Amino acid sequence: MKKMKIPLEGSWHLKFISYLLILLPIAMVTGPFLPDLFLSIIGCYFIFVTFKYRLFNYYKNLFVYIFCLFYFYLLIRGLLSNYPYESLIKYNGPIFYFRYIFFILCLKYLLKENQILLKYFTYSLLTVILFVSTDGYFQWMTGYNFFGFQSPSIRVTGVFNSEEILGHFLAHITPLLIVLLTFLHGTNKKQIFFYLSILMFVEIMIFISNDRAAFLKIFQFTLLLIILSSHFKLFRLLSFIISTIIIIFLIKLAPDSAERFQHTVSDVSSTKIPYMPWAPSHETHFAIAFDMFFQNPIFGQGPQLFKTLCQITPEYLSGCTSHPHNYYFQTLGEMGIIGFLFIFIFFIYIFVQLFKHFISLWFTKSKKNILPDYYLFLVSFVFILLWPLIPHQSFYNNWLNVMIFTTLGFYHFFTQKIKS
Repeated sequence: MKKMKIPLEGSWHLKFISYLLILLPIAMVTGPFLPDLFLSIIGCYFIFVTFKYRLFNYYKNLFVYIFCLFYFYLLIRGLLSNYPYESLIKYNGPIFYFRYIFFILCLKYLLKENQILLKYFTYSLLTVILFVSTDGYFQWMTGYNFFGFQSPSIRVTGVFNSEEILGHFLAHITPLLIVLLTFLHGTNKKQIFFYLSILMFVEIMIFISNDRAAFLKIFQFTLLLIILSSHFKLFRLLSFIISTIIIIFLIKLAPDSAERFQHTVSDVSSTKIPYMPWAPSHETHFAIAFDMFFQNPIFGQGPQLFKTLCQITPEYLSGCTSHPHNYYFQTLGEMGIIGFLFIFIFFIYIFVQLFKHFISLWFTKSKKNILPDYYLFLVSFVFILLWPLIPHQSFYNNWLNVMIFTTLGFYHFFTQKIKS
C-alpha cells in the first residue's frame, strides 16, 4: 500500500496552527487564558489530522500509554470522590487534562514535518525572554516598566504588572531556549559564550525579582550544565562565578534584595528539617497533605480537592492554602500512592538518564551513555522541574502547565529523534 504524503505546503490550517505555536511564547506573557487556548487549539488540531491522515502510529508509544493511564485514573478518582464537581471541573478543570497529550503529539508532528518551524519558535522564545528580562531591569532601575506600570510591592514584576510571576516565567522557559539554541547552532566557543550570556542575564534578573523558588531552579540548571556537560567546563565555571559575584554585589547594593535574601536564610534555617529550600509555612501545607494521604493512602482524596477539604476541615484552617506547594505532597494527598507513583517513576527515569551520563563522563570515559549536549540540557531541566525538594506551584496550574508541557513536548520529540 502506497504511503500517503501529508500535504504540509499550501495547507491553510497547518499554517494557522504553526503560527499559533510560534506565537505561544508571546501568549504566555498575557496570562493563563490565551496560552491555554492556543495549546488547546493545537491539541484539537492533532485529533483532526489523526483521522484525516491516519496518524495512529503516533499513539503507539510508552510515554502516551502512561499519560493515558494517569489521565483515566485521575478521571475515575475524581468521579468517585466526595466532591466530583470541585475535583474535576471547578478551578483549573482537571477533566480537560487530556489536552496536554494531544498538544505534545501535535508538537512532535509539526516539528517532524516542518523543521523550519523549530527556528521560528526558538527566535520567538528568545525575543520574549530578552524583552521580558530587559523590561524587568528597566522597572528595577526606574520604578516603572516599559508601559508605565509601577510594581505594587518590593518585588519586580515587569510586564506582569500586579502578578509577582516574573521569576517563575523566566525560570520555566529560559532553559528550554538554551536547549533549542544548542540543538540549532551547536556548542562551539562563540555559541557557548552567547548561551551563557543569556543565562547570566536572566539569572540575575530572576534574583532581582526576589522569586526564591525560581532562582533556585535556574541556579540548579546552571550547576548541572557545569557538572554534566563535557564541553568548555572552565569557561562555564568562570561564567557561574561571575554571576555569583554580581549577585553578591546586588545583595549589598539593593536593600530589597538583601532583605529578601536574609529572610530566605532565616526561613530555611528555621524549618523542621534544617536548610531545606522552603519556608516553615510550606511545612504546614505538607503536613496537611500528608494527613489527607493517611486518611486514604491508596487512592487519596481526589484530584484538586486539597483546597476544598482545607476550607471545610476545622483543624486545617490555620494552615489553609490553595495547594500544598509541592507536586509530590499534592499527588499523595489527592491521588494516593497510585497517583504519586506515576510522577515519581518518571522522575526516577529522568534521574537514571542523568546518572548514566554522569558515570560515563566522569568515571568510565565510555561514550555509550553520553547524551548530546542539547538533550542533556533538556533532561537536566526536566529533572529540575520534577525535583522533589523544592516548592512547586499547583499540579493543575494552567499557565505553568503550558510551559511545562511545552518542555515535555520537546522532550518527547527529541527522545524519539535520538532513538530513531
